[in-house]
Amino acid sequence: MNAETCRLPRHRVYRLCAGATCGLITVMLAAFTITVACPPPPVVAADLGGNDAYQSISNPAYQHRVKHFARLENSIRGLLVTDMSNGRLAGNSEEIIATVDPAKHSPRINFINNVGEDVQVATRIAYRAIKLRYPEIQPGRINFSFADQYDAVDGNSASCACAVLMLSLLENTHLDRTMAITGAITADWRVRAVGGLEAKIHGAIADHLTGVVVPQSNGRNVCDVMLLDGPQTAWRIQIFSVRTLQQAMAMMRRNKPRDISYAMLLFETLQKKFDRNGLGALHDPATIERLKQITSLAPNDLSAQYLLELAAGKQPKRLSIGATMYEAFAAIQFYSAYLWDDPPPNAPLLGSPIRDSLRRLNKLSEIGSLRCLPLVETLRRFVRTCGNWAGTPNGPIHIARRHNQVMAELDRLNGNKEDIDRMMRSGF
Repeated sequence: MNAETCRLPRHRVYRLCAGATCGLITVMLAAFTITVACPPPPVVAADLGGNDAYQSISNPAYQHRVKHFARLENSIRGLLVTDMSNGRLAGNSEEIIATVDPAKHSPRINFINNVGEDVQVATRIAYRAIKLRYPEIQPGRINFSFADQYDAVDGNSASCACAVLMLSLLENTHLDRTMAITGAITADWRVRAVGGLEAKIHGAIADHLTGVVVPQSNGRNVCDVMLLDGPQTAWRIQIFSVRTLQQAMAMMRRNKPRDISYAMLLFETLQKKFDRNGLGALHDPATIERLKQITSLAPNDLSAQYLLELAAGKQPKRLSIGATMYEAFAAIQFYSAYLWDDPPPNAPLLGSPIRDSLRRLNKLSEIGSLRCLPLVETLRRFVRTCGNWAGTPNGPIHIARRHNQVMAELDRLNGNKEDIDRMMRSGF
């Protein structure tokens, strides 16, 4: 088993932060160096659709032949997030457009928008992945552009969408623009976890999409979304998981595998039933049978899986560790300067949203990970102390005492390698 040591980067100031580590969690853990054990790549079983072209990475017919572009333009919907001033993330689906300029020079990647280094590196990795199937690609320049022309974009979670786009240009694939995808791609065609899943799913629902495709390793985060926002999310949009680029391509193409297409049709009929009856629809045996049929046709349908678990009372009752920590520190965003700045400010808090912060922390006490409840309680005391003592002569003493207690709780959590490992793998 290989292991790599990585230092989490500090929070990047971009409107669209699409990376695997985003928001306050990035800031919170920036001081820690974490060793992550990386298992060898899993053996890829038969992928979606039963089409050999989507089961194998390599294409023997093109190992010594130039692969020409089959089309010069295509687009796909990616899922991106925006940092809000209250510590939360707002998500949206955004069209990513790829065009090809045939030329004599070697193929290269070009971005029309203002993008950060992470986007560029992630897309170069996606291009390397494509070259495993097509080592020799027709010379030309692939231009990527985001529909929003004005705001900077950074992160790695659009790289899977870019990989699917590049494949579609080479293989003349028509893509489904009623669905969106998020995920970080690796050079060996694996789809890795990303962050901001709750906001991204909300954005897809707000944009009236039929489905979203997320990394398989983000599966636990989907349950977090249901706990935070209610089970109605599970029937408002169909959420699919993938673990490889082959599966991502099969899910995002317009002519999907027959079983997937039928599962989506069945789910659409159930959505109308849930819209009328809410959770009461789960009391109908016909609904349960239909959900079982959907999961049989599409084992990667996370929405149907969650609804079946909910009907049986087996759904997760508490958030994951990563989601609990993110929500906890998002709740105290207004007080973050008193926690992270050195030295902290010594001024009264004007318009302190103490009630909102305590309300959010109280909710976490009910649904947060049991491992994180001491941290949640410590943050609650920290918020009360800031609200009562900030700007007073003895304020720095009282706030420093609470600050030290928060840091001690973070040290405790950071000392558990399994917890950190789990957070890293799930996108935090």
